[in-house]
Amino acid sequence: MASDRKHTGRWAALLVAALAIAASLKYGQRARQNVIDNDLLVRTPLFTYKGAVNDETPLVRQFLGIPFAEPPTRSLRFRPPVTKRTPLTGEPTVVDATQYGAYCYQHDNGEPSFFRSQPGHGLPENVKQSEDCLTLDVWTRRSPNSTANTKAAVLIWIHGGALMTGDSSTPYQRGNRLVANHEDVVVVSVNYRVNIFGFPRAGALDGRHLNPGFLDVRLAVEWIHHNIGAFGGDPARMVLFGNSAGGTQVDKYAYAWAHDPLVTGYICMSGQGEFSADPADVSNFTYVAERVGCAGFVTDDKKDYDGEMECMQAVDADKIIAVLNNYDSRTPENGGRVLNFQPQTDNETSFGNYTDLQVRGLYAPKLPQVIGNVANEMVSLYHPWTGEQPDQEVLDLLSGLFVCPAAKAAKARQEFGSPVWRFRYFGDFPNMNPEPWLHAYHGSEVPMVFGTTDTYAPNTPEQDALSLYMQSAWVAFAKDPVNGLLELGWPHYIENQDTLVRLGYENALDINLVQGDTYDELCPYVMSHMGDVVKRAMPP
Repeated sequence: MASDRKHTGRWAALLVAALAIAASLKYGQRARQNVIDNDLLVRTPLFTYKGAVNDETPLVRQFLGIPFAEPPTRSLRFRPPVTKRTPLTGEPTVVDATQYGAYCYQHDNGEPSFFRSQPGHGLPENVKQSEDCLTLDVWTRRSPNSTANTKAAVLIWIHGGALMTGDSSTPYQRGNRLVANHEDVVVVSVNYRVNIFGFPRAGALDGRHLNPGFLDVRLAVEWIHHNIGAFGGDPARMVLFGNSAGGTQVDKYAYAWAHDPLVTGYICMSGQGEFSADPADVSNFTYVAERVGCAGFVTDDKKDYDGEMECMQAVDADKIIAVLNNYDSRTPENGGRVLNFQPQTDNETSFGNYTDLQVRGLYAPKLPQVIGNVANEMVSLYHPWTGEQPDQEVLDLLSGLFVCPAAKAAKARQEFGSPVWRFRYFGDFPNMNPEPWLHAYHGSEVPMVFGTTDTYAPNTPEQDALSLYMQSAWVAFAKDPVNGLLELGWPHYIENQDTLVRLGYENALDINLVQGDTYDELCPYVMSHMGDVVKRAMPP
């Protein structure tokens, strides 16, 4: 190893030994029989939730598919979420929370992709699709006497999927193993609207509340803050963490609710809140409207956006998503025009000048933040996916779309004096890597944090140890965002010092520190030619 690398092997070995003891109660063993069942009913001020014991991890209770908002249908479609109402007279107040809720409508054009070929990253076949999808899942420890003595820290997961797809039920992203390996954490996973349903770009929105999908996450956090104590969680110790579009959501949240965050820290994994779209472009929404029977409201002669919206709210959701899924930009009629629905600048949930906000510290500056990437970000996202190795120089350039905003955000927080850590993940293990040239691809660190990499094939011993360590780091941050990582040997990020934490470097357990900007050499070009790089990365 190079002389400038710093190792922390002794503390890491001791930590893994301790974790190995704790993991003796892990998911492979059966729960003790003195655990009683009345902790499977959790009462909150409005509802009682009936959960279940996780079959794989019997010391873990799971409460799945909990609605935190009214179904966003009809007049609520494309609009901000509405809090789940007080039960009506005669309505059952015991909610069955033993099955995953429906996943939100997905944009699926059928094109080959890496993630489509990997079942752990995909949606399970036994979960349905619906607009009634604003639910969350809670995994929490069982208590031998059904009453926990202390409240646990809370990790709130925001899934990725390019804001077009994704769900909490994905096998690699289930929280039961993370909870099973740590007695002092609760994991919550949030569903939110995606594509046109979450980011509609509709003229009737008139510049306000343009991103209902982001508002879904905020309402979920509010629900968690109000109710998580009943599930054994501590509302005063809640941390948001997410990957890819989920990481973007986490970062945007820090700006949008800077003065009322309700959480105590943020972990952004391969996703930053840097990008926004032009709020004036509403043509994609009109294009879809015209193809589902809502034509004539917006023409050269009139702009009846309210009428267009009302018509679109009455159309069957299957017809709307079918337009997106069947759209082909390569036809002569479409002439390369991309039909997508992404966040717009509303200066409420998504802002137009993040550089200015960073410099001025307008992002909940006192809250600690962890910012990370993987070593080969773009290889699993490269389009078109053929299963053959792309040009690595091209991949390195395109990976800058993830690495460079992370570098910029970390440096801005460092200069403002906000607590910030930065990591880069290198793990490369057989059961996660169907092709040797993939290495640490975008999303490969997620199941390491959730402890789910052996869902379909066994782990290596090194992988087990690294996964347990990464879990312990995320939990330490959730328990104490100010000091937890410092106590594990993670220094605050400083660009020109050895403060970049390399995880799984050469598949070793020891964290390995190098200069903060070691992998940022392409960033001056990427950041100054962002539009060209984005076009190169986008599908045709």
